[in-house]
Amino acid sequence: MSLGNQFGRVARFFVGTAPRRFASVSVVLAVVSSIALTQDLFSQWRHYQRLYVQMIRNRPDAARLKHRFRSGINQIWIPEQHVVDRCSTCHVALQELSLSDVRKEPFRPHPPMPHSLTEFGCVVCHHGQGAATTVQEAHYSTKAWEQPILPARYTESSCGQCHMDVLRGTPRLNQGRLLLARYGCAHCHAITQPDGTLVVPVDEPPSLEHVAEKTTREWIFAWIKNPQAYAASATMPNYRFSDQEAADIASFLVAQSTASENSTKEFKNAAPPSGNEASQAGPSLYGTLFCSSCHAIQNAAGNLVGGDLAPELTRVGNKVNPDWLRRWLQAPQGYDPKTRMPRYRFDEKQVALLSSFLLSKKDDDFLANVHLPDSDAPGIARGKKLVADYGCTACHRVNGVNPPESFAPDLSRIGSKPLFQVGFIRGMPETLPDYIAGKIHDPRAFGPALKMPTFSLTDVQVESLTTALLAQTDRAVTMPPELVRTTPHAKYHPGGDAGRLMEDLRCQSCHAINGNGGDMAPDLTFEGSAVQRKWLLDFMKNPNTLRPMLIRRMPKFNLSDAEIESLSDYMLSAYQASGFDSQALEVSALNADAAARGKELFYTKYACQSCHTADYKKDKGYVGPPLAGVGDRLTPVWIYKWLQNPNSLTPGTLMPNPNLSDGEARDLTAFLVTLKAHQTGGGTK
Repeated sequence: MSLGNQFGRVARFFVGTAPRRFASVSVVLAVVSSIALTQDLFSQWRHYQRLYVQMIRNRPDAARLKHRFRSGINQIWIPEQHVVDRCSTCHVALQELSLSDVRKEPFRPHPPMPHSLTEFGCVVCHHGQGAATTVQEAHYSTKAWEQPILPARYTESSCGQCHMDVLRGTPRLNQGRLLLARYGCAHCHAITQPDGTLVVPVDEPPSLEHVAEKTTREWIFAWIKNPQAYAASATMPNYRFSDQEAADIASFLVAQSTASENSTKEFKNAAPPSGNEASQAGPSLYGTLFCSSCHAIQNAAGNLVGGDLAPELTRVGNKVNPDWLRRWLQAPQGYDPKTRMPRYRFDEKQVALLSSFLLSKKDDDFLANVHLPDSDAPGIARGKKLVADYGCTACHRVNGVNPPESFAPDLSRIGSKPLFQVGFIRGMPETLPDYIAGKIHDPRAFGPALKMPTFSLTDVQVESLTTALLAQTDRAVTMPPELVRTTPHAKYHPGGDAGRLMEDLRCQSCHAINGNGGDMAPDLTFEGSAVQRKWLLDFMKNPNTLRPMLIRRMPKFNLSDAEIESLSDYMLSAYQASGFDSQALEVSALNADAAARGKELFYTKYACQSCHTADYKKDKGYVGPPLAGVGDRLTPVWIYKWLQNPNSLTPGTLMPNPNLSDGEARDLTAFLVTLKAHQTGGGTK
């Protein structure tokens, strides 16, 4: 019998009549249903739930754990973020803190966090496919799902989807966002944050409009070839230009240079120092002016000593023209109106001493092998084209070349970039974090024709930048406004004559006021409520240190008495905190008895001397600022309010909240206001 006949007989047997067809379909349905039920019975999530029940069976709190256990598929739905999260189906012990000794997944409890797990779930922070119920589909990339679980070292990036301000628990995210702004990434790339604002660069690269006044074509060539060879701390990246390209760019920059305002001014110059004065007085002046608060110089051991707010000065003598340097020290804004360098009001001798000291900081070998031919018109034209093609004016102002538009890809959603749009290099793990980190580390590895330069970054910095960029997701950009956490700050500029003086001194390069400015020095927003007028006048005339253990210091600006009074009175009247009026504290209660009780609290109950020094003869606390002389410096009401809640006045302060009663706060205030600078053992003399 043929195969066709046999198939026909079988078909007639099963579907030849209506009853047979009904019976056959019923059998098929029964088989399919049994298979489905069997698969569900032996599914991964049921397996994990059975293991969990077995694990808790012999624990002391087994009854409580069993009662809290929810079998079946558990789901969290967050409609405003389009999130379906079934992770707790397998991770059944996320909120069971009594299982802190368990290290095996998926039964480890989640570490303490400020969010409710039942409201936020896991996907918002850890990514992955929340609707899945198998490990493979939930954790890893598949053909239908490109967002695997986020590696643990990048988990902080998820916090950045909602939080715009600095968070104490996310150091990598905080550093990455700072680097995005400081290393000029935002000059080329548009990066829109969840609150709708763009990342604003803070590096402020110098204008090159007058560069020929400042330096030579040879130095520009050497800098372009390798910025870090001149200054180890340089944030300028390496474009890997050839010698010819670097020479052409240097030729163009010198050719386009015009005269600055400084070049037309008459400055009096004292004779340069010589002999013992040059070798000792110059370095001494540099030190007493605390230039190292902003500038760093390599010491004999090759270590950088000083701040990073301003350029490194290790080889500045190789770079600058002596006449330019003297003019710069007298009037920085005359060369670059946007500079953060204050005008110090140096006298002629100070300018001579400082310039002589700085010009001595050089490396004779740095330019020894730089021999450039004379520049010509074709070379200048090639240099101009290179400056335009490589987007140099995205950072620097250059005469004759406009800033580029849409020069580099928008990174606002880079954290959700589809993998099919990514070109991985051979041997690289095909994940988005690896791609971003690789592109930051060595951009030209992805194609020699790419224009993105190579930055001098450590592995930790690369990881931090990757963390910050992974926060730029589709979910972050479309986040409902009510979920975005940010503290808006309107642009602040002090007004009047005092405001112009503060601008001249560039106070906000170091100090923040009303949410605007630097973070290198104390916030001045409430300075008028905090300090006493006499102390402020004395401090502005001769700044001394409030924290002897710190290297950075407030410089002396050589202000006149009239300028000091104008600036001090403005700060005392304009920078006031609400609730700090005369009614906030009954000063008559700060009597001798209260001071005695406060001293007992200071030294015994709260052991404040562990961090602070109230008496230099016996206290050894150097973690916090010294309190010897604090009665001359701070107002009683400020001390009182600070003791009640330090973080409310200075968010993020290391000072813990001692949770004092009102009486204790008054007694401690009474003791602290007795600490006068003129007293023996207390404060400076």
